[in-house]
Amino acid sequence: MRILFTLLLSLGMLGGCQTSNNSTQTDTLEGEWQLELETLTIGEQKYTTFDGTNREMKKIFTDSHFAFSSIGTNRPRFSSYSLTKEQKAIAFDNFGGSLGRYSYENNILTEHIEYSSFPNYEGVSIPFKITIMGDTMIQEGNYPLIELGLGEQDGYLRATFKRIK
Repeated sequence: MRILFTLLLSLGMLGGCQTSNNSTQTDTLEGEWQLELETLTIGEQKYTTFDGTNREMKKIFTDSHFAFSSIGTNRPRFSSYSLTKEQKAIAFDNFGGSLGRYSYENNILTEHIEYSSFPNYEGVSIPFKITIMGDTMIQEGNYPLIELGLGEQDGYLRATFKRIK
């Protein structure tokens, strides 16, 4: 379950787009998005991987890059940079992120992940279908669990975001 959570934490962190001159703010990826709900279906099993109850997840798109971060809502403060193994685990569990370049054409977003707090994602490109309706964005598509070394079967990811900037 921890691997699945970390995987899903890292997934949402991907994205990008190129806009044409006739694009409006409401139909472009550029800006800041808040993840509201994310599910991963593997075979007949559907998992809710994010519902906002104990984490906040944001994705930011520029004209060529994306960044994604996930922060636990109950993160403790530490009194020193010298952390115990337990404190390091808490810190890792309460923050995740990825960034890289992206391409966006014909409603297909391909995230080219360059850096990630979960190294299995680095160097991987993942395509998603994007649907934008007003301030809501749906990102969905096949999720390469096998390529990422995180499962014996690929899944299907569906994420719902709200535009916040």
